[in-house]
Order: sequence, then C-alpha cells, then structure tokens
Amino acid sequence: MFLLPAIALPFLFFFAIRRLWRIPRGLLRGRLRVPERRRALLATASAVAYAVLLGYTVALALDLLRLGVASHDPLPALVSVTAYVLVYPLVYLAAEWIFYYGIQAVPGTVENR
Repeated sequence: MFLLPAIALPFLFFFAIRRLWRIPRGLLRGRLRVPERRRALLATASAVAYAVLLGYTVALALDLLRLGVASHDPLPALVSVTAYVLVYPLVYLAAEWIFYYGIQAVPGTVENR
C-alpha cells in the first residue's frame, strides 16, 4: 500500500512543481485563461486548488526534508509522514482535475514554453 505512492512521489513532485510554475506564467502571458462559462466558480475553484496543491507540496517537501536531515530515529518520523505521502497523489489528481476544467489554453498559443 505504501510502495506505489512512494514510487510515484518523485514524479508527482516534478509534475506538481511544473504545473505550479506554468499556471501563473501562462495566465500572466495570456496563454491560459479561465473559461467564460461559470467563470466565477471555476476561477475560485482553480485558485483554491492551486493554493492547496502549493501548500501541500511545500509542507510535504519540508516534512520529508526534516525526516531525512533532522531525525535521529527514522521509524516514528516515517510513520508521521506516511499519511501525507499516501494522500499526496489524491491531492495532485484532484487539483489536476480542477485545472482541467478551470484553466484552458488560449487558442493559437503554445502552452509548453
């Protein structure tokens, strides 16, 4: 049960950091936008999802760093981080689901840059 999230965690960190970097840049450069239909709801949901993903990513990274650097007895520290590691894929997928509906690429622009 713990093995799959532990294997996926580095990949999810990479994808989350990439998404957290690209969304503000795309919105500021005009490459991304919030759809016109249900604009207020989607903008609010996207902002909340962004904040939750950012906060959860930073908190989990700091906990894992604390676990690796400052822990003299790794087993109790590992048990305290286990719940965060197991829930992180769900947080990431929920945020991506909200971003899929709440943020769209502007037609005629390239999002990858």
